[in-house]
Amino acid sequence: MAQHTTDSPRISAAIARKTVTQCNLCGNKQTRPFCPENGRGLVQCTRCALVFVAQQPDPHELYALYGETYFHNDQSGEVGYTDYIADENNIRATANRRLAFVERFTGAQKGKMLDVGCAMGFFIDVAKARGWEVEGADVSGFAVQYVRNRFGYTTHHGNLTDLHLPAAHYDLITMYDVIEHVPDPSGNVREVARLLKTGGVFELATPDVGSLPSRLTGKRWIGYKLSEEHVYYFSVPTLTKLLNDNGFDVLHVRHVGKYVTLRLFLNRLGFYAPFLSRPLQWLERTLKLSERSFYVNPLDIVAITARKRT
Repeated sequence: MAQHTTDSPRISAAIARKTVTQCNLCGNKQTRPFCPENGRGLVQCTRCALVFVAQQPDPHELYALYGETYFHNDQSGEVGYTDYIADENNIRATANRRLAFVERFTGAQKGKMLDVGCAMGFFIDVAKARGWEVEGADVSGFAVQYVRNRFGYTTHHGNLTDLHLPAAHYDLITMYDVIEHVPDPSGNVREVARLLKTGGVFELATPDVGSLPSRLTGKRWIGYKLSEEHVYYFSVPTLTKLLNDNGFDVLHVRHVGKYVTLRLFLNRLGFYAPFLSRPLQWLERTLKLSERSFYVNPLDIVAITARKRT
């Protein structure tokens, strides 16, 4: 699929949209409003409880969001990242932590790995150093070109279901912070099952709309980003159903965090408690601690490790 670019991380409200009335997970056509006060136009399936954006952007317009400004902009509380490339060290530390966990299920023998939504390739570069034979895939032409130029890894440009990669080819497929972005989550997971060898491992993570932080913070939950970016919102039950229905046995469910700078942590804290964030921001500026990094797990990102069913 051709990659478009945009001068702004936001997509115009006038873009083409389609009304989604059938649940991508169970096929039910009955929905009810979900957290309407956040203004995202979310609905929930009355049968399986999957949450999604009713008026979804056209896929071509959706992928236009992921140009260069998506990875470097001043609106990261709404869409994208403040500076993804500058955060390389933290992304690598998070990658090592996550790979160390998933390797408990893949065994000592490293094989072929595909990272879907590979962004700038820091995750697959860490995986390569750990012994994996790596490939990446991303809808962002900017990201794909960056990986090719800097690392030289095989990196596929486009939505996973359009790439026509070889069947039963990979031992491990990872999909972090991706499934909530795609127009067809079930189709993407079916494709992962096709691409994995029998017994291969699939690891994915996504914001957990059923988490305690989501329920406590309501419309202010950081997971409710711009509706053009996150079009599906999974909980542990709906994500488990997605995997079970498409050929996977769930091995492990957990909530995961990541390494962040103090500056980013305080920025996100401001969404929920500005009365705490402002004095703490003054303190970190005074003590010059803004680039100090630490691991944070807010318990609202769910990660599931699953195995392709025999």
